[in-house]
Amino acid sequence: MAFTSRVRALIFANGDPPSSALLGSLTSGVDMVIAADGGTRHSLDAGLVPNAVVGDFDSVDDEVRAKVPADRFHRAGRLDTTDLEKAVAFAIENSAREIDIVGAGGGRSDHALANLSVLTIHRGKASIRLHDELFEISLVDGETTVEGPVGTVISLFAIGECRGVSTSGMRWELHDFTLPFGPRGVHNEIARSPATVTVRSGDLLLFKGRFIEKHL
Repeated sequence: MAFTSRVRALIFANGDPPSSALLGSLTSGVDMVIAADGGTRHSLDAGLVPNAVVGDFDSVDDEVRAKVPADRFHRAGRLDTTDLEKAVAFAIENSAREIDIVGAGGGRSDHALANLSVLTIHRGKASIRLHDELFEISLVDGETTVEGPVGTVISLFAIGECRGVSTSGMRWELHDFTLPFGPRGVHNEIARSPATVTVRSGDLLLFKGRFIEKHL
């Protein structure tokens, strides 16, 4: 899905901190920096004072608070949403239509899965991408174009069941395939760029590798 507005947000979650190389590829053209609670420390460590800190503030200590203007803290105390979900909602409420998230991996596996869920919860509201040192993760909303060098690793994961999954430009193609939750979509490769992935129904996550690892 394409969005006419180009307001772009960079969100720091409270997982493994991003490398300077990863941040260097993401900070150009960012309109707002948002920290999800404890992600504030990652933002400050990167030399970026966040425009907003969102969450219930159970992971922000006094040392961190002192480095951010008080009016940039936006408390959202609901216990039925994660701090990252709150931060994404805040970004969308403030006109962001492209959202890049760093620091969402590592630590507890339940938190990692919850972080991935923001891609489906906010379907159609913004183009959202989660980034770590190995992958860029996004939701296939109807159709997605995937660009990259030949051999770039691509994995598809169905959250539940996805129907009508088709690919073009991949080493191993799918044609109107029903993809269940499982390993069937792990480790494909771009054979021809740009490649495309389409899905008729269901929540389909696309993992685009930052590396090339060709199968023989």
